[in-house]
Amino acid sequence: MSAPSPEWVSALRTMRRLFEHEPTDKKSLGPWEDEAIALMKRLRSVQASFDLEEIVWHYLIDADIRVKDEGYARVQRKGFESWLKDAERDLPPE
Repeated sequence: MSAPSPEWVSALRTMRRLFEHEPTDKKSLGPWEDEAIALMKRLRSVQASFDLEEIVWHYLIDADIRVKDEGYARVQRKGFESWLKDAERDLPPE
């Protein structure tokens, strides 16, 4: 298997950082969403080379819903974390 592209490595590390520093209230939502939007723009510009599942896009745009609905948040975090762990499997160490 070939090494992941630098763009993919960077995108996955950004996703991990976003996942680990999720907003917990409306006050912390803005900066998180700004970073998520920037990541989505980066991903869209090179999307042809990435096979992204729908869970990724929903995770990146649904932070406001997760802040309001803990049940939805739990389900979405679980699915996204599973996807992220699989995607990170072939990453080089930092």
